[in-house]
Amino acid sequence: MIACVATCYGFGLSLFPQIIPDMRRDLGFDYGFVGAVTGLVQLSTVAFALLGTWLVHRIGAARTVVASVSLCGLCLVSIPATGNIYVTACLLMVAGGTGASTFVPMIDLATRVVNTEQRGFAMSLISSAPSYGVLINSALVSAFAGSGHWRIAWYVTGGVTITLAVTVAVLFVRTGLFEETTGQETATAVGGGSPSLRAIMPWGALIFVLGFVNGMMPYPYLTYLSPFLREELGYSVGFASWLWATVGAVGIGAGFVVGTISSRLGSRYAMLACYSSFLIAGVLVVIDPSMELALASAIFFSLGFYPIYGLLPVYVSHRARPRLAVTVLGVCTVLQGIGGTTGNFFGGVIKTSTQSFGGIYLAVAVMALIAAVITIALPKEDRRVQP
Repeated sequence: MIACVATCYGFGLSLFPQIIPDMRRDLGFDYGFVGAVTGLVQLSTVAFALLGTWLVHRIGAARTVVASVSLCGLCLVSIPATGNIYVTACLLMVAGGTGASTFVPMIDLATRVVNTEQRGFAMSLISSAPSYGVLINSALVSAFAGSGHWRIAWYVTGGVTITLAVTVAVLFVRTGLFEETTGQETATAVGGGSPSLRAIMPWGALIFVLGFVNGMMPYPYLTYLSPFLREELGYSVGFASWLWATVGAVGIGAGFVVGTISSRLGSRYAMLACYSSFLIAGVLVVIDPSMELALASAIFFSLGFYPIYGLLPVYVSHRARPRLAVTVLGVCTVLQGIGGTTGNFFGGVIKTSTQSFGGIYLAVAVMALIAAVITIALPKEDRRVQP
């Protein structure tokens, strides 16, 4: 049930990148605007992550989840109703940000019902749940993009998200999650005292760098994938949509695969597997962006993309006590948002200055290699640390 809610994040995350060429044609914006908007969407996740954390302690995790999913749905159905690109940008920022205010309380709900040994597996499944949204969006884009009916895709996606919010609210009522006093329980469980970041150095600094890289590296790959395929390489809308469907389908299984690695070998090995997948994905596109290698690249990318965002919290939870872990993950969330903004902005700059998307995928490969080296340098996690 908790993992199902994360599907809405996939709606807001994947539809805009897939439908950029069609929206550009009708609304008249350039790739500098695309880079700025997608970067601001990542930056908005910082504010919504902080807001979500605050709301969890005020109204509870379950209510925060329902409110976030509902707001996401309302923004999605409003996007096609406006022809102003700046209003559209604001709606995209809010819709994208609600993914963070949904994910933060879901982590809270999951850690209260999942034991330490299975936490890596559970978090990998939750972070992979948006792949269902990607799969649905790819089908919608295939049906409506290229024919001037791209607005219908937004309406359908928004309607599904609102329906999901209502369904989840009913399920939460039936399971009694609305009665949980999350904030009070958490405060009691973690005890008093001010956590010190100095106590976790130097591995904490490496985690902060990975948080930044997790924002900067993967998102430009997705943001510019459809324009790269359709405008630079000349592939059809059908092939681009099929590639996105592959990303979603593989992402569904990736949670199980990487989650199993995390549970059996540890989150460090699972993180290394994800970064290795990113490295291979970027290299394949740089070597030859043929249809076959583009498909292989998308498969490797999706193997790492969805699970990686659940693995970093798992590692930190195994290395630090709860109050300190919350502080570390809060800093990582901010850095991830800044990294996403930076990556998407420079992705637009690369395209504008070189007139090609190829440099973006070379940068993805380089950043993935750096992240893999950092992961190897991380100390082994301690599963004896309990919440």
